[in-house]
Amino acid sequence: MQATGSPTRRSNANQAIERKYRLIDGSCEPHRQLDGQYSSLDEAIADAIAWIGDLSEPDHPASLIGVEVTSGNGDWRTCRVPGPLLCPLHR
Repeated sequence: MQATGSPTRRSNANQAIERKYRLIDGSCEPHRQLDGQYSSLDEAIADAIAWIGDLSEPDHPASLIGVEVTSGNGDWRTCRVPGPLLCPLHR
């Protein structure tokens, strides 16, 4: 599946479909702490990265984050499987 950052596309009926994104956890369930809906893929990923930066344990299981996007019929489809978003920085 091709994921794009485009928030809208046109349906066959020539109606705009607004894409919404949500973050999922390592079990592909809606993320418990990051449970909002986002208007763009970039916005969702940025929120996840900011949240992970606040974790004291970078390898915490909750840091495995994926993204789902709404489809034309309103279902959620995975556009990024859960995985780490950041590599640990070596100091």
